[in-house]
Amino acid sequence: MSRLNIIGIVKGIRSKTNVYTPIIEAVVNAIDSIYESGRKDGEITILIKREAEFSFGDGNLPAVQSIEVIDNGVGFTQKNRDSFDTFYSDMKIARGGKGFGRFMFLKYFGDTSVSSIYKTEGGEFRLRQFQFGKQFDIVVNETDVHSEKSDTETHIYLNNIIDNKYIDKGLETIARKLLERLLIFFIDDSTPCPIIRVVDASDVGAPIILNHYINQDDSDIKLLDTKPYEISSPLSLESSHFIAKIFKVFYAQNQKSKICLTGHSREVTETTLQNYIPEFEDDFFEEEQRGKETIRKNYIVKVYVVGSYLNDNVSIERETFNFEKDKYSDLYPYSQTDIEKGAADKVRELFNNEVKVREGKKVSRITEYITSSAPWHRSYMEDLPLDKIPYHATEEQIELAFQKVKFKKEQEARIELKSILNEEQSEESSFDTDLRGLISKVTEAGKNDLAHYVCNRRIVLKLLQQLLKRRDDGKAELEKELHNLIFPMGGDSNTTDYTEHNLWLLDERLVFSEYIASDKKISAKAAPTEPDIVIFDKKRSFRNGDNEFSNPLTVFEFKRPKRTAYTADEDPIIQVGNYVDEIRAGKYETPEGVEKVKVNDCTPVYGYIVCDPCDKIKQFAKNHQLTPSPDQEGYYGFHAGFNIYFEILSYKRLQSNADLRNKIFFRKLNID
Repeated sequence: MSRLNIIGIVKGIRSKTNVYTPIIEAVVNAIDSIYESGRKDGEITILIKREAEFSFGDGNLPAVQSIEVIDNGVGFTQKNRDSFDTFYSDMKIARGGKGFGRFMFLKYFGDTSVSSIYKTEGGEFRLRQFQFGKQFDIVVNETDVHSEKSDTETHIYLNNIIDNKYIDKGLETIARKLLERLLIFFIDDSTPCPIIRVVDASDVGAPIILNHYINQDDSDIKLLDTKPYEISSPLSLESSHFIAKIFKVFYAQNQKSKICLTGHSREVTETTLQNYIPEFEDDFFEEEQRGKETIRKNYIVKVYVVGSYLNDNVSIERETFNFEKDKYSDLYPYSQTDIEKGAADKVRELFNNEVKVREGKKVSRITEYITSSAPWHRSYMEDLPLDKIPYHATEEQIELAFQKVKFKKEQEARIELKSILNEEQSEESSFDTDLRGLISKVTEAGKNDLAHYVCNRRIVLKLLQQLLKRRDDGKAELEKELHNLIFPMGGDSNTTDYTEHNLWLLDERLVFSEYIASDKKISAKAAPTEPDIVIFDKKRSFRNGDNEFSNPLTVFEFKRPKRTAYTADEDPIIQVGNYVDEIRAGKYETPEGVEKVKVNDCTPVYGYIVCDPCDKIKQFAKNHQLTPSPDQEGYYGFHAGFNIYFEILSYKRLQSNADLRNKIFFRKLNID
């Protein structure tokens, strides 16, 4: 006689199951037994047995210890008993029985036993009792004796729960969780579900009849509609048919709307509906008039999907399916996602008005983000996949969605360009048409990037305006704050990309300079003093030779805004001039240290001093014979002694000049 390693089978059960799984299995077996009996007065009682002592940590309810399931079906006849004693029994295969579910009993409960009164073919009532073995035999300690009872009745005892922290304590909570897993039986149009009640053995609370939760005027679960649909696969010429049963569930309790796939009347998988329709992230509500008071009742939507494809491919444990989540194959032509998406489409049709209202709110939120923070994305609004964006999307999520659209369109344009250039065009007009269409796509991407860049400039100018104001302590900001805004201190053009600095505040021509050093010695032999920014450039007409005498040199020196006190040794014109003289004297090497920096008396040199004109600065400028600007906000002129063109400009002029250069762009984007 063959033997089973029962403990090995139990340990091999997938962990996706939970403590409610064996209870559901016992109840479903009871439903099958009542269906087999053919009786119209079928009843099932789920008896909740608690620990003897109260644990005062959770509503003064003691923990659940055991479950007893009682039914008045046909009972454990010899045929049913032999099926129970057969591993992978196929007796109930027509109803989806796998002959495996009973092994769930021992995974979550320490002991399982059966007491069943059944009726023989000869009309005798007998009492069969046995335990579920834990070693090698399924049925142990069996007795079968005559009974004086005159009706069938079966008790399944699931005793000594192994870990009761995973089962709820409240009777109503337990009842509702069982109902959700059994709901498919209550909506079967072909067979009425027997009465199922949940009873607390310690008489805590009244019995709960699960049938009363369904489709009554005051019930918590209502069937909204039954929607048939079909899906097709590239691998199959035939379609597969499914039915979506759509429910309102009023006791949401922070739950989410879900799609549940079922197999042989069992809920197998569940997926949040918002994965397919983001607007279902929140629950819904309906209002009910009770006298003069209006009651608002929140609800979620649960969709139960049934179909032969699901029945044929449910796993042994009925906790998953054999087909993939997102992929199809020759053996399984439809994925879980395919089936769920079809059901979601039916829900969208049913809730079309509500979804449109919520989509409108989401569009308004995205539009507000574009207007206030990202106007450069406006051209991509029509391409935005609204069904992929969460209902309560954050700014980061909205930005990510736009970036995906932008990347996709740029990739499509590149692929199309490559195709146009590689393809031999038979007609010049066709080539021109294709190219014009492509140019419009490339231009659109360019407009997007330009708008983004211009908006960033607007932000920088606002920040500059703030930095030029006095702080709360009455003092002006330090020059290093303004320095870092224009170019990071200690950085250079090897480590700072042109998009990461704001030299355009000083002069647009400096944006793409050849080499920039900011408050940083440009070689080991540098003098102990450094200007704030030194810029080496080259004439654009020269094709090679970075270190040439003809390439311009620009030096910037910043002083603290609103500073008025300077000593004679702090003359910024002399500071810049001395620094340039040291370069000309060969005290500096190129950044790579290969050769000396080539600057002589013929090299164009520009010295800019950014400060607020005060009496001392005005005196310095007069001493060096610089000319006042017409607006009295600075000085300019060529310094023959240092051979440098100098310009002193105030922070006010720095800001106003930058504002003026960018004003037309701000107006075009409506951000002025």
